[in-house]
Amino acid sequence: MKKKSNELRIGIVSDIHVGFTGHLSKFYYGEGQPNVGPQEKWWEYILRYYKHRGVDVMVFPGDFTNACAYSDKNKTDAEYSYEEIIRAGEIYQKVFGGTKTKFVGIYGNHDEDCQAREIANGGDTKFWEESFGEPYTKVVHKVINGINFIGGHWGNEKECIELIKKACSENPDKPVIFMQHNPISDTTRDCEYAGRRHITIGFENIKEHENLIALFGHTHAPITDELNIWQSADESKGKCTVISCGTINYTGEIGDSRVLRGDNLMSKQGLYMTINGMDIDVERISFYTDEMLDLVKGKKKKQNFKKCTSSCGTNWKFTLGKEKIYDFEYRKQRASSYEFSPTAEVGVVRSDTIAQVSFPPAIYEKKEGNFLFTYRVEAYDVKTGELVSADEVNTECHVDQTDKFFSKFYQAIIRGLLPNTSYEFRVYAKDCFGNLSKRPLKKVVETFAENQVFLK
Repeated sequence: MKKKSNELRIGIVSDIHVGFTGHLSKFYYGEGQPNVGPQEKWWEYILRYYKHRGVDVMVFPGDFTNACAYSDKNKTDAEYSYEEIIRAGEIYQKVFGGTKTKFVGIYGNHDEDCQAREIANGGDTKFWEESFGEPYTKVVHKVINGINFIGGHWGNEKECIELIKKACSENPDKPVIFMQHNPISDTTRDCEYAGRRHITIGFENIKEHENLIALFGHTHAPITDELNIWQSADESKGKCTVISCGTINYTGEIGDSRVLRGDNLMSKQGLYMTINGMDIDVERISFYTDEMLDLVKGKKKKQNFKKCTSSCGTNWKFTLGKEKIYDFEYRKQRASSYEFSPTAEVGVVRSDTIAQVSFPPAIYEKKEGNFLFTYRVEAYDVKTGELVSADEVNTECHVDQTDKFFSKFYQAIIRGLLPNTSYEFRVYAKDCFGNLSKRPLKKVVETFAENQVFLK
């Protein structure tokens, strides 16, 4: 696509975590990691993809390194962190060195050891400068094609407040991009493990700026989730736009439903934002493709950019200063529910107190603004009509929005049942807004028979 004259193209990648697999240590999270190839290779080929797309700016909201809980007796986490930030920088310079593409990045919590050394002894360590070719400063502020980019390294976010106020007031007809690593509370879906630690500029310090787009990482929440872009139709609750940027190294916990980090290394996600005046277009990208797997595992040398990515959902498109179309309630009311095939059936095998409920996936469609989040399984006492137990099962939508990763069937375990009691089991598909299927799968299981076998 030909670039428009005033258009600014921005690549956004968060939580790189060079060193997670196949790099400096085999000890992190144990040795039994899925064979996804070395993380530094993903980092390199993802950067090459953005270079191919002609980005003017590359933005990184923190965590270049991994450097925690290696349990390696030979080196400290800090020593790993020092090596990893240099390695991350070497790869970045290898791809973008000598180009006109601008770099805007910050340290995250996994980079704390490097950041601490930046200011020790008068700041003579220079990890940041050696890695990314510019001096370390507590606050990053760059004006690129008239657009202000502001970022605070981990723990320095509050030093950005006055810069944000000034940039937003002096440029009311232009977007202002703010970046920090930790989540901005009371906005997007906040992963529980990340939300416990809000070392953050604070929503109260950004919410009044209508032309502000705030970006953050840290949560490892999938960008397939529609609750990872926040706007409010009620301006008294906030005028800005907030986006959780996902990750290129493992998907983390999602709200109340747990997706264990070590299980989802296939989540390699990024954003491609274009700014044209006040019009914003955010493309959501999954890099976990056969093409990229072959590249990082050394099975291929030449990168086919057309095959490198798949979609994480329809683009987020909005105009700053206009209707807030990404308001949660606005979208919830307009979202169509996911339904099961008319021929779908649910299977139940139970003991006295436990039931194993099996069911096929709901009919999957590329629905705009709707993310199939979980399946909810409920058990009702047939005699009383009372809901006695429930369970939720995560879908694989955290990877991308193709059907490549979806299971042929799902299973839930329902506990707390009583012997000699009949139950009706209901299975719902649940989207990210909490909407349930209008036509759930149902099955009544009569009083438990002693010769029935419970599948373990």
